[in-house]
Amino acid sequence: MVLLLFALAGPASAVPLLPAEFWGTVTIDGSPAPAGTVVTARIDDRDCGSLATAAAGAYGGDSLFDTRLIVGGEDGDAGKAIVFLVNGMPAGTAVYTPGTSVRLDLAAAGGKATISANVTAGTIPLTVRFTDTSAENPSSWHWSFGDGGTSVEQHPVHTYTLPGNYTVSLSVDGGLATVTRPGYVRVTPVLFGDANEDGAVNQADTLVVLQEVVGLREKPAAGTDRFRKTDVDVNGVIEVGDALFIAQHNVGLRDPWFGLL
Repeated sequence: MVLLLFALAGPASAVPLLPAEFWGTVTIDGSPAPAGTVVTARIDDRDCGSLATAAAGAYGGDSLFDTRLIVGGEDGDAGKAIVFLVNGMPAGTAVYTPGTSVRLDLAAAGGKATISANVTAGTIPLTVRFTDTSAENPSSWHWSFGDGGTSVEQHPVHTYTLPGNYTVSLSVDGGLATVTRPGYVRVTPVLFGDANEDGAVNQADTLVVLQEVVGLREKPAAGTDRFRKTDVDVNGVIEVGDALFIAQHNVGLRDPWFGLL
């Protein structure tokens, strides 16, 4: 238990401020935002948390086990403004107060071109079903998926075969309106953080790494896929830092590549 607490705490200089949580209603042009709408939080033009809506018109919830939008800050961020984007469109602001849980209703002016996707992160090959959620019923579409692929379908399906962070854009009605989502789809070569190789990243993986560090489990051999999944801080060794990174990922502080949000 002491070792686990140490892993979660880590050196003071390496641990970010406590996250803030948000949930509430979300509308676009006065109508409930469709399921799959992405709500993103930014501090100083830096993405610091995101959440896709599971149901129309709401992101997160106030019940004990509901998912919420987790906003993680860095040293000096306390008291700064958080700008919330709904499918890339400004929808509201709040003050970053570490350790708080707040209801915040968001409203975006939709413009004409908007998009959503059934999944925005995963391992290769990653198949994504994109949906045109644009207002005013456009009659033509041109999608760019960021890897050289394009489509003129309204709701295309695209498969990513190489790892990377991909910018997705949609132009409707011959370019009369365009939406661009930088880094919208994030594709990894393996499921980073899946130390026990059960196909998911959770606190069980944190425990596995700690057991490997203290000698209760054998560490994976360097160069193997399991080593790549476990060495999430990419320093060439399996150590407490990997357990810390996985724990941070599980509370929404790190992205699929284990970069800070």
